[in-house]
Parts: sequence; C-alpha cells; structure tokens
Amino acid sequence: MNLTDRIVVITGAAGGIGAALARRFTAEGAAAVVLADVNSEAVRAVADGIGPIAHPVTVDVTDEEQVRTLVADTEQRYGRIDLFCANAGITTGGGIEIDDAGWDRAWRVNVLAHVYSARAVLPGMLAQGGGHLLHTCSAA
Repeated sequence: MNLTDRIVVITGAAGGIGAALARRFTAEGAAAVVLADVNSEAVRAVADGIGPIAHPVTVDVTDEEQVRTLVADTEQRYGRIDLFCANAGITTGGGIEIDDAGWDRAWRVNVLAHVYSARAVLPGMLAQGGGHLLHTCSAA
C-alpha cells in the first residue's frame, strides 16, 4: 500500500508494534497518523517524537463508544480514514490460574476491540469507495 498522503489510525500506539507502525507510516509519507492508546502519557510521547502529523488520542478499545468516537472524530478532522490498524493487544500474564476478570479483559482487548473497530470504520470506508483495515494478532 502506498501511504503517501494517507490518513492512518493506529490503536495500541503507545509502544511496541503500534509505535513502530506509526514511525514507519510517517517515513513512508502518511499525511496524518492518529495514535490511539489507553496510556495518555506514553501515546503523547510517541506523537511528540514523530512530529506535527501525529495526533495522540486516549482511547480504551474495550469501550465500543470510544472506538466509534475515535473514528468519527478522525473522519471529521481529516475527512476520511485510509488505513485503520487495530493493533491494541494484551497478555494475561499467566495461564489458567488467571481470574475471570483477567480473561475477560484479554478477550475484550484482543477480540472484541477488533470487532468494534470494524463496525466503526467500515461504513465510512465503503462510502468513500475504499480503505484498509489491518488487524494485528499475536500468539502471545
């Protein structure tokens, strides 16, 4: 995909793969990268390191309304979303001994957040005649 002048949204952008995607897409000519993460300070630091095309946003991807707002605000600010990277992910930090709350959190971040992003971004992409939805998955 040619990223020149594209509008990109990345969840889980405060570090790791998300931050690396943001830096790479910027280097490849993206017009804007919207960096979304639950960690406000860390995502702001990544955006500051990238420069003025980076826009940090605090979002909890387990809350469908926050994901819808992320998409709506980005479309209002930039007119469209060309690439949405549903990248947020967590590990439980253990195995079967993890309590139900830990497993529920992992399910909501690692699975439902991807559903929420598709529900939110696909209508706009279909209306504009195209776009890309990238889901990051991990064996971790």
